[in-house]
Amino acid sequence: MRIAIFDVSHWHFALYLDALRDPGITVVGVSDAENFAGQRVARDFGCPLFPSSEALLESAFDFALVFSRHSEMAGLAERLIARGIPFLIEKPCGVAREQVARLRSAAEQAGVFVAVPFIFRVSELLARIREVNPGPGAAYEHLAFRFIAGPIGRYERVGCGWMLDRLVAGGGCAINLAVHFIDMIAALTQQPVARVSGRTRRFRSDVTVEEQAAFVVSTASGQIGTVETGYLYPSTADDQRDFSFSLSHGASYIEGHGDAIAVKRKDNLSRRTVAVEFNTDRYYPAFLRRALDDLRGGRAPIAGLREAEHALAVIEAGYRSAERGGEPEVIAASS
Repeated sequence: MRIAIFDVSHWHFALYLDALRDPGITVVGVSDAENFAGQRVARDFGCPLFPSSEALLESAFDFALVFSRHSEMAGLAERLIARGIPFLIEKPCGVAREQVARLRSAAEQAGVFVAVPFIFRVSELLARIREVNPGPGAAYEHLAFRFIAGPIGRYERVGCGWMLDRLVAGGGCAINLAVHFIDMIAALTQQPVARVSGRTRRFRSDVTVEEQAAFVVSTASGQIGTVETGYLYPSTADDQRDFSFSLSHGASYIEGHGDAIAVKRKDNLSRRTVAVEFNTDRYYPAFLRRALDDLRGGRAPIAGLREAEHALAVIEAGYRSAERGGEPEVIAASS
């Protein structure tokens, strides 16, 4: 499998390194529009650093990883689809739902494999939740997620200062972080989100993206979920985020925090603790391995552009709601 990697200065690129060193994989070229990490990455993999994404597109490869600026993702993805090349593209895949909808339609018509790393789909965390609550998605009564990552200045330190510009990034912590939990709610309830009410806030006057966001969502059948995200945690290398959640199911109540979930059964009120991997960084190589396995096996990706379109539709509606003081917005179904 010859893999080309577009824009390796993205902060998520390093999270895929373990999988990229698997037997049978050869990185044949990289690009780096930010001119931050490209030379080092090319040296580490012993491959060429191409002067541009366009030059890398002209080379020979079997699969691509796309880590470009959000405002440039859709254009690059369109060119890969037109060439029939399968790829993995980081969320949000573009800065507008309309862009992602076009990509999804084009990929489906062309039969091109496109994976989008909604990493909880392959996580131990989701697997354990489903083991505890094996019943139908309709049995979820309450879903609440809180994910507070490090301060926004960390993007500047790693060569991704464009993440502070809404025109380029599409938004802040909601489009970057909340999309994962919108997808998690859809995966658990087995229903799309139909309505959202949002509030956002920023603290630095020199940035144009939100640093705090709180969304209340409801599914088509009325199930209620809350998603709170932010760039507010005083993070360190070994303590990067505040991640917690709670779920009420017909069978049990689950609380999750700090590498464990506590499960309280509703029938007999028994309580037990289950160890679970909460470090979300470790889910990325697992997702890439799953994507490549699915591609080799002729299967659709476990998460792709349809899931990305839905998540971005909810985020866009949440932003509109926030601009109107939290007034609920209805999410139109995709075609």
